[in-house]
Amino acid sequence: MKTPERRSARRSEAGTKRGKFQVSGRIRLEDADQNDKPPALAAYVFDRAGKLIGSADIDEAGKFSAQANLSRPVPISLVVGPQGQEKSIRQSSAFTTKFSVEDWRQSGQQFQLELEAVIPARIWHPWFPRRICVSGHIRKVTTTELGTDICPVPYLKVEVFDVDREACFHPLLPRLPELNPEWPVLRIPELLEKIPFPRPPFPDPPPVFEAGSLAGGLSTNRLALSQDLLRREEVNADLAPMESLQTRQLVSEQASAQIAASSLSEQLTLTSRQAPWQLLQHCFYSRQLVCETTTDCDGYFNCCFNWWPFHIRRGRFRYDPTPDIIIRVTQIINGVETVIYMDPYSNTRWNTSNTHIDLFLDDEDIVCGGGQCYDLEGSPVFFTRIGDDEVFQINQSSGLYNNSTLSNVAYGHSLFIYGQFGDDLTRSDSGEGGATPYYYYRLSYAPQGSSDADFKYIDIDLNDTRVDKATLNGQSHKLGPYLINGEPSLYEPRNFEDYYWYNPDRIGTWHSWLAEADTGTYILRLEVFDQNGNKLDSSSGIVDYRNGAGTGNGSVPSPLPPMTDHCDLVITLDNKRPVAEISVPGVVNDCGVIPWSAVPPLDIDISVSQENNRLLGYNLWYTKGVGSEQLLTPPVRSNNGLPGSYNVTVSGAPLLSGLTTTCAFALRLRAWSYVRNGRHWVYSDQDIDAIAIEKCPPCPPTGS
Repeated sequence: MKTPERRSARRSEAGTKRGKFQVSGRIRLEDADQNDKPPALAAYVFDRAGKLIGSADIDEAGKFSAQANLSRPVPISLVVGPQGQEKSIRQSSAFTTKFSVEDWRQSGQQFQLELEAVIPARIWHPWFPRRICVSGHIRKVTTTELGTDICPVPYLKVEVFDVDREACFHPLLPRLPELNPEWPVLRIPELLEKIPFPRPPFPDPPPVFEAGSLAGGLSTNRLALSQDLLRREEVNADLAPMESLQTRQLVSEQASAQIAASSLSEQLTLTSRQAPWQLLQHCFYSRQLVCETTTDCDGYFNCCFNWWPFHIRRGRFRYDPTPDIIIRVTQIINGVETVIYMDPYSNTRWNTSNTHIDLFLDDEDIVCGGGQCYDLEGSPVFFTRIGDDEVFQINQSSGLYNNSTLSNVAYGHSLFIYGQFGDDLTRSDSGEGGATPYYYYRLSYAPQGSSDADFKYIDIDLNDTRVDKATLNGQSHKLGPYLINGEPSLYEPRNFEDYYWYNPDRIGTWHSWLAEADTGTYILRLEVFDQNGNKLDSSSGIVDYRNGAGTGNGSVPSPLPPMTDHCDLVITLDNKRPVAEISVPGVVNDCGVIPWSAVPPLDIDISVSQENNRLLGYNLWYTKGVGSEQLLTPPVRSNNGLPGSYNVTVSGAPLLSGLTTTCAFALRLRAWSYVRNGRHWVYSDQDIDAIAIEKCPPCPPTGS
């Protein structure tokens, strides 16, 4: 076993090998004279994922020198802007210069980048051309029976395109008098034989034509060539109003096109076995990549570029005062590039200056993260959250969660455990080629008051997506559990030196029902081991165990109290479901029939309980026939779990209102336990009963 002194010396040596990274230079403002007094400026250094890795103030002579927190040369961006803007500068249109790995210059253990730059007046003093910035936030939405979760999608490639609408088939169709608007399909190869040379296109939506000018006498039974045509996608561009013009539907990128035929909305589809843009490359829409960036840990992105109203595109000199923006978002994991979002051309943001785009995606194949990306110096270790609940809100006497609206909440079901490790514990072992971690950790649990020998290990598989800092390519990585020299259930702390991580602080999953099927207070424990599987206690001088919860009074402990030899968290479990039951005294048989003579009143008895007197509340709904479901009573909720049971008789008068004939009803009662997994109420029960109120119309008079 290596001694702490040897371990400390090795960490010191590894730190020396990391070298120092310095970004320096001189900045001048174009056309600035002595009367101009720009704000105090600073140089900000960001890595490719948008993380701030260094900054320095720019002096009056325009000079600066910033230390970059890097372990190896990676692509960076240098942003110049007002001082004190670390959090917002990347979302602004400030001056930005990008450097590649090859731009770094090495001298011994030193790596340096030098920049001599003149900031154009159009940036520091808005002028021509225009400075355009597109920012946004990308999140994934997942809905389950427990509720809806929203999580950021980090480290995505975001491409911003300028779109031009190119004239092609549609402006020429009126010039082909033999075409008939009743045709459902036009074959593009046949059409190409007849159309004259296209007139020059314009970048924005062109004027449209009167579909009624298409005349002819062919029938409507003309069919498409085959059923294996390219996928069609309808596009309805949201165009700016134009006087005396009619809007129309135009072709999409997916090898199809449609025209709105006057007010009857008749459709004319252009189709071909071969993509039309391959036959005529200057037709439909054209797009030009104008900016590329990456989402950060929390799913935010920002991309700025200079826009020249006069420009040459596709061999033509054009005037377009503002860009027309669409974006494409790509996720790269395990070498596979997946486009998770692409604006259709119908969603083009016409005539955009600056814009912010919020995307909520529900594709189940998208891998999202947890945010919470921040560095921690040294070697502290502590718990931070259970689900989304901060551990300092979990009372360390009772093990129950409390916040401003809820009190004494127990935990149950599957619990996501979050914790924090200092930088000294999250580096790979350079002496072993970076393959073996310096350290491992283990999670265990036992009922409160148990001896150390009674703790049971958590050994649920833990995987995460890591992203190479140099290439931003992601890959799936198993963090544990591993068996190290006979020591079971060990997990790797994430290597933050070489990688970004989607879920940087999730350290384990606890299926709590395996520990406690009923209710009880437990100790959740976190311990750190060296790379050989040897337990590291406080006396090793390597690990600084801390109490992230404090006393659990709802206030963040500062500083975090020390703990001896391990981190412990007191938490109360309850894995009992509630019981919900409906009974209707007026029912006369198993079919749920209630004679009209037995009502009113129509009484509905409900019984709701939870074995450990932890009950959030209940809802009671009814449905009349094939109608929609409605609440029969207001929802009942508790903010402390009490009372633990309800036995209530509810009036069914709303079911009888306006009833003129026999009618069927459904009653649904749902109750929830006062138990969370840190995000949702996890246990519920429901009872559904069907009844029929028998009311026959009056019999006709005898002899009629």
